[in-house]
Amino acid sequence: MLNSSMRYKRYTLADLEESASRKRFNVVSFFAGGGGSSCGYKLAGGDMICVNEFQQVHADTYSANWPNTPVIVDDIKNITGKTIREKIGDVEIDILDGSPPCPPFSMSGTKQKGWGKEKIAYGFKQERIEDLTFEQIRLVGELKPKVVICENVKGLTMSYALDYLNMMIKGGVDPDGNVFEGFETHGYTTTFQVLNAWDFGVPQKRQRVFIVSVRNDVADKVKHPLTGDIDIFPLPEAWAKGNDKSSENDPRPTIEDAIRDIQDDPKNIAEGKELCESMKKSAKYKWMKRMPKDPNRVISVGDDVVGPWYDRWIHHRNVRDKVLPERKNSFFQSRRVPYNQASHTLSEQGLKTSLAVHLHPEEDRVYTTYEAARIMTLPDDYKQTGVLNDRLARIGLMVAPMCMKHLADSIYENILEPYARN
Repeated sequence: MLNSSMRYKRYTLADLEESASRKRFNVVSFFAGGGGSSCGYKLAGGDMICVNEFQQVHADTYSANWPNTPVIVDDIKNITGKTIREKIGDVEIDILDGSPPCPPFSMSGTKQKGWGKEKIAYGFKQERIEDLTFEQIRLVGELKPKVVICENVKGLTMSYALDYLNMMIKGGVDPDGNVFEGFETHGYTTTFQVLNAWDFGVPQKRQRVFIVSVRNDVADKVKHPLTGDIDIFPLPEAWAKGNDKSSENDPRPTIEDAIRDIQDDPKNIAEGKELCESMKKSAKYKWMKRMPKDPNRVISVGDDVVGPWYDRWIHHRNVRDKVLPERKNSFFQSRRVPYNQASHTLSEQGLKTSLAVHLHPEEDRVYTTYEAARIMTLPDDYKQTGVLNDRLARIGLMVAPMCMKHLADSIYENILEPYARN
């Protein structure tokens, strides 16, 4: 039987820096947020030489944890290759990283039909967030890194979103007639795969697509995975080691492995009480108090709890006609997950007290920032700045460090190191 320390790997900021000091490769990161992907790269021996983050509140957190890494706080549309070169000099970039926001393709209920079309609200033209991806691709063309890694929502690989993904790869024209360049435009070969973070030591069923583009001259020298000679996507630990995932010897961590030991921590207790008090103000609190601890059960609630809010929720998810009759009065989207299972995917919206999607296994609240950080596999001494809601949202937006670590290890071992050797 595996114990919790074997399934869940704890580490500190000092451990990160010790690993990063190997400087096996360098990384420039866009949409860096609070540094989830940076943690993964550092664990794999990567040197973060420059990052970009648009929101000051997230950039402050990044700098609090890694004060020596240059952080450019600006809209990516204002950044050029020259901007980056002024920070890093003429060094050749090994990995250009970025996880641009793509709400049109989210599986959490915010997906929008008609991506790429001009959006008007209150008489004003709205920014098309999905265009930010192509700003990053523009910078790929200006900086010419060896490898590009993009993480995004699983929905990007489904239905109409595949047209958008294909445009990222090959370039093309959107429904409004706008012309975009793709990775191939700049001389890159691209592949992608959906990975489940749970398989890589993260105690949540977080499925994300990872897009990897390799500069053609690098690909030619090391035989790119699309040739069939190399598979850059790492085998999940649970499979690679031949462990039995159907038993108590399952190597994938649970919520209990991640957070049980901090339930009596004074800081966690204090924040948990704060969240409980905050959630008492929510219309969902009455329902939450009755929520079963069995994740396979939902509770039926009356109009006194749900009212028009639930109608809007169902309409928003475009599933009104698909809801089973016996579940029409149930908040089936939100439920407790017991300690002995993995969490559902943590999200920016789901950690809000008003929505309460990610409930604590036993207490009537969402996860604290300390619990959420553990479930995301952040360092134990990770510094969290800003107000409580900012801290929770930041964690929900992150790339899971342990998942990125395994991919970065694979990229180094199969592409960067052979290229440097040859």
